[in-house]
Amino acid sequence: MAHADPYVHAITPLLGRALSGLDAEITSPSRGSFDRTWWCWKFTDFSATRFQEGAHVLAWLATSPVSPAPEASRPRFAQLCGASLAFWARLQHGDGSFDEAYPFERSLAATAFSAFYLGRAIERLRGALAPEVESLALRTLERSAGWLAANGEYHGILSNHLAAAAGALQIAGDVLQTDRFRSGRDRYLGLIYRHQHPSEGWMREYGGADPGYQSHGMFYLAEIERRTRDGELFERLSRGCDFLRWFVHPDGTIGGEYASRGTKFSYPAAFELLAARLPAAASIAAHLREQLRDGRGVGAREMDAWNQFPLLNNLLFAADAAGDLGRPAPLPWHQDGSTATFPDAGLVIARRGRRIIACGANMGGAVKIWSADGALEYEDCGYAAQSADRWFVSQGEGSAHIDAVAETALTVTAKTPFRGIPTTRFDPWRFIAFRLFTTTIGRLPSVARWLKELLVKVLIRKKQPHPGSLLRHVTIASDGSVTIDDTISDVATAPVPLPRHVPFHMGSSRYADFADWCGAERPCPAPTASEGGYRRRLVLDA
Repeated sequence: MAHADPYVHAITPLLGRALSGLDAEITSPSRGSFDRTWWCWKFTDFSATRFQEGAHVLAWLATSPVSPAPEASRPRFAQLCGASLAFWARLQHGDGSFDEAYPFERSLAATAFSAFYLGRAIERLRGALAPEVESLALRTLERSAGWLAANGEYHGILSNHLAAAAGALQIAGDVLQTDRFRSGRDRYLGLIYRHQHPSEGWMREYGGADPGYQSHGMFYLAEIERRTRDGELFERLSRGCDFLRWFVHPDGTIGGEYASRGTKFSYPAAFELLAARLPAAASIAAHLREQLRDGRGVGAREMDAWNQFPLLNNLLFAADAAGDLGRPAPLPWHQDGSTATFPDAGLVIARRGRRIIACGANMGGAVKIWSADGALEYEDCGYAAQSADRWFVSQGEGSAHIDAVAETALTVTAKTPFRGIPTTRFDPWRFIAFRLFTTTIGRLPSVARWLKELLVKVLIRKKQPHPGSLLRHVTIASDGSVTIDDTISDVATAPVPLPRHVPFHMGSSRYADFADWCGAERPCPAPTASEGGYRRRLVLDA
């Protein structure tokens, strides 16, 4: 039990806010909804499915050996979970799917994540729910699993979504005691395997590696492995841990703006589930427990409502799985001289002297530097240039080269064009048009799929070209000094440095704890005009 203490201490202050999202009143027609903006504030026009993942929090409070709930209150939480399960059933489309962001979306994410967590809630409370509620919940789970088994996600490879779908099908099969969903589960696992880098170990999130999201996706895979003891899955998770251990930073973050999706949250449950059998997982788990005790990093307290339950639920699974970690090996950032390069991911990470340096060559050479005590010394995501009242940024994909590690220095070269960043926002007329579309012809499954692909193209993939470019050379010396040499060409106005930036629509990025919000100790200096463009040479002495 004592091993779970860091998690229970972190979970308990979060519960009041999380449970306040629930409509618990017996007289309410929306009883069981966790979408407070809809049922209480009445600011939106539909109850979003993802909030129903709070049902698992209720089930955990009612059943977990480490639950902080008094014994006398546990039946109440079980009853409230039943109401939430019943409301979940109300949100389901006839084909078994659910919506996340707008009506008739038929979202794989909403269907997969809610089926995983509410399926586990049913499993926890089997026999403790009212018979009619349990029967309804089981039918809802079965329909959602049927939809997941017959469908997929077509707008990109998001390994965390695919892992959640596989996990939902595993739990549905276990709860319903059927093998009907095994082939669907294996299809999702196969997609993840095909897009996991064979030697570097990272799992694809859209265009590349994102350590923060990988910590999330690996949880669902670890839960499947716990239930099945599948050898290939275990080997894939082992490779994933070997990759991630390099990007667990001393401030409690995992990843950052240098990675493909810019996330830096940490989901600890996968590492607790694997710690007894994978040394790298034990090392990560020990570090994340320590950071949780110290209140560092991006956790559930930093999340908005849309990501509150995924991370809170992850802490619940971690608390149940936490065991004796023994004396785990130190993480790479603890060891002076440790260096790793992941050329296909475009990532470099090194400990030199008192510094830990991360560089994302595929993100325009974005750089972050920490001291060993966790202080953020410097961060640099390139430049922005303004043209015709629009901003263009250098942070993004281009050509990159990482030199082999030498005795004296490690060098990264990135050449990236400036690109426009998405600026689309709803206004009243756009919103009316969007709702009219989604509630009329957007109801058709084929149209819903087309619309999702269009939204991803507009919000994430669309990049308006610009003639400007950045050529960046980053040199990391053996003593920890870092030199950044920049040449900026073909921009009409003086480029503005970007200490911290994410150049695309991504709801799960841009979270930070207070220490991180205070920024780096050293600011990003501006470049100076030179013949044909702008130059900057910055030397950060050790």
